[in-house]
Amino acid sequence: VRFPDALKNKDLAGKDAIFDVEILSASRRTLPEVTDEFANEVREGLTAESLKDELRKAVDSQDAQEYMGVRNAALGKALSDIIDVDVPDTLVTNQAREKYALMMTDMRDSGMADEEIKKLINPENFIKYKDIQKDDIVRDFKISMAVDEIARLENIQVPAYQVEEQIQSLKDQAAKEGQSTDGLDDEQMRRKVESTLERRMVYDLLAEVADLEVEYVTDDEFDEDLLEKLAQESLEREQAAEAEQASEEGKQQDEVVATSAVVDEEAAAVAEEDVAVIEEEAASVEEEVVVAEEEIEPVKSEETTASTEESETIASLEPEEIDASRYEGMDQEEKAFNILKDLGMIELHADPDSPDFDASIYAEEEEED
Repeated sequence: VRFPDALKNKDLAGKDAIFDVEILSASRRTLPEVTDEFANEVREGLTAESLKDELRKAVDSQDAQEYMGVRNAALGKALSDIIDVDVPDTLVTNQAREKYALMMTDMRDSGMADEEIKKLINPENFIKYKDIQKDDIVRDFKISMAVDEIARLENIQVPAYQVEEQIQSLKDQAAKEGQSTDGLDDEQMRRKVESTLERRMVYDLLAEVADLEVEYVTDDEFDEDLLEKLAQESLEREQAAEAEQASEEGKQQDEVVATSAVVDEEAAAVAEEDVAVIEEEAASVEEEVVVAEEEIEPVKSEETTASTEESETIASLEPEEIDASRYEGMDQEEKAFNILKDLGMIELHADPDSPDFDASIYAEEEEED
């Protein structure tokens, strides 16, 4: 099997495919010859000719049931066209109100929320609905008048058992669908059923006495050329859409490139400005370093002088005052501390954290102060 070239799935379009088919069974339909013997087997006493007549009637009846709705609609339209009567606006309003309420009920049954339904129930929407339904309401009223008059003139009456059967059928159907029939008005249902059956009997009478022309409308034969044309048009539309999309993507890329160039220029300008600022800051830092070095030199000089004086002071001490052997093995910081202590420049105090600490000494000193 070759897939069409215009197939939407491009992976399969125009390609050949092989399907493996397994035949599970094969049979042939054989029709029996309609004879008196065969007819008698169908029903005792039936002949071949009477069997054919019953089959024709059954087929015609089935066809009539299938097209009965279309036939009745055509008869009703013909009745409404020949009846000239003024329908009161009050009747149209009442009928439209009933139809409008029924439509809201159907919406609720379909799952629409009550809040949304309430928004639809307003005078403006009802007036619009009435204008749309007015022609149908007037036509139905004319048909009802004509059917009632024909039924009266022809003495057509619906048998009571048919009404009861139809009512029971409707209740059974409602129960099967899970709908409750407790709230139904039996009298109102009876009137509607009787009216429907009466109208059907009038239509059957009109169909028997009227000159009806039946026109069977069948679907058009398969037009391969038309299908190919539609497929080609669909393919052209897809190609045009792809080309347009590619054009849009090209424009977007051009815009991105242009935007990138602008961004690069702005970045270069910002980089140049940053470099200039950095150079200025570097020059300022160099000047600050020079000034700092100039300020550090006197400080170094003063420290050197102080260190020299301290060394001279230590060196000028009498040997009796300082025993140099006491400081052997000490590091520089410990040696300086002990020299200052020996010179009386540091006053020692007892360690408060020591177990031998005597707090009374400091209490006496505070009292003297």
